[in-house]
Amino acid sequence: MSSTSPGDPTTSAPARIVREQSAWLALRTDYREPELPGVQFESQASLQQRCFPDFPEPLGILVKGAYDPVDGIIYLDVDLDLDDLVNQSYLLHELVHHFQVHHAQRHDRDDVATRPRGRLEGEAYRLQLRWLEEAGVADPLAALGIDAKTLRIIERGLR
Repeated sequence: MSSTSPGDPTTSAPARIVREQSAWLALRTDYREPELPGVQFESQASLQQRCFPDFPEPLGILVKGAYDPVDGIIYLDVDLDLDDLVNQSYLLHELVHHFQVHHAQRHDRDDVATRPRGRLEGEAYRLQLRWLEEAGVADPLAALGIDAKTLRIIERGLR
């Protein structure tokens, strides 16, 4: 596992992407830009265990990223190619969760804990899709491997 932080000069690509995406989010949401999170790369097995600790077997899905609000770290799959726009969008998705958590903390609300998880995920997906569209990806939903119906299920179904 390698670890990076936005200020680490040896990892300028992830740091640059986080800074650019953070500025993009600050311009397009009501969230104020928080301190930038750290970024760490983990194996697929570690990401799956982090996201689904109760599943003893490897999952049939790939986890591209995860956000740990306690440590303020975004975890990405070690095989994620950050030169690819779709892969960069997974970093943005996790950065949205970082913004959500810091917005709630700044307002002394447990907003993130009380908002339905589907709304939080839906907002992250909607911003991820918008970012991809603005970056010139012709069909962002297809690029992420989801459709509009699945997105609505995510927004309404996760509690």
